[in-house]
Amino acid sequence: MPELPEVETIRRALSKHVLGKRFQRVLVRDRRLRWPVDELKLRQGIIGQEITRIDRRAKYLLIRLKDDRTLIIHLGMSGKLLLLANSTPFEKHDHVIFYFDDGTELRFRDTRRFGMVDMIHENEMAAYPRFVNLGYEPLARKTTAEVLFERAKSLKKPIKNLLMDANFIVGVGNIYANEALFYAGIHPQKPAYQLGKGDWQRLLHELRGVLRRAIRKGGTTLTDFVDSNGDTGYFQLSLAVYGKTGETCPRCQSIIEKFVQVGRSTYVCPGCQVA
Repeated sequence: MPELPEVETIRRALSKHVLGKRFQRVLVRDRRLRWPVDELKLRQGIIGQEITRIDRRAKYLLIRLKDDRTLIIHLGMSGKLLLLANSTPFEKHDHVIFYFDDGTELRFRDTRRFGMVDMIHENEMAAYPRFVNLGYEPLARKTTAEVLFERAKSLKKPIKNLLMDANFIVGVGNIYANEALFYAGIHPQKPAYQLGKGDWQRLLHELRGVLRRAIRKGGTTLTDFVDSNGDTGYFQLSLAVYGKTGETCPRCQSIIEKFVQVGRSTYVCPGCQVA
């Protein structure tokens, strides 16, 4: 599933190519995504509108239009956004196609159909149901170690589970939670309330470092992630513990161990991350 670095990579790639483009028409070939696509709403909202910027909230792409409307796209588990020429033949899972007035198109392709395409006006953003319960942005300046410490100091949930909880902090996901905890020297099963302010300062620093490195390298490709240019990410070449069961720790030479934590593969160095 695309996480924050993958979505941010797509945002940056799209921003290089679609700002200033104007929508000519939209085609919904299959509205059966996670939430049904409202083709009429899309047509009424974007035809003739110019893209002014592209933002990100958690794992949602926010394509801002000149009339203060926002096209919201979530990639789900397998979604892709591809910028193509109008003459490109459709593939089976090309569900929503946005045509620009310069002869190009933005195509939403989603094999598993867990993605989302919606449109709202700017004045609806604060109350938008997909956003109201979202947690802190890990890369935002206002997200500080002190803020996270105060929010987590009474929570018994294991820290890895908390990092993957979008109501607490958004976009981290399993891979990046494993990596950040390793670099911070914190065991994934440690209850959140046991972390002090110093632990949170270290963890937030390492989490941001992992996410920024992943963004610079284009995201993490383990299955089928591609950005809007069709390029794959390659952060998996730099992973320290994720998927490294039985290999030696790059720091202390202990053997990396794997266990399942709430249904997710969890990797830990028993030397660096003492329970």
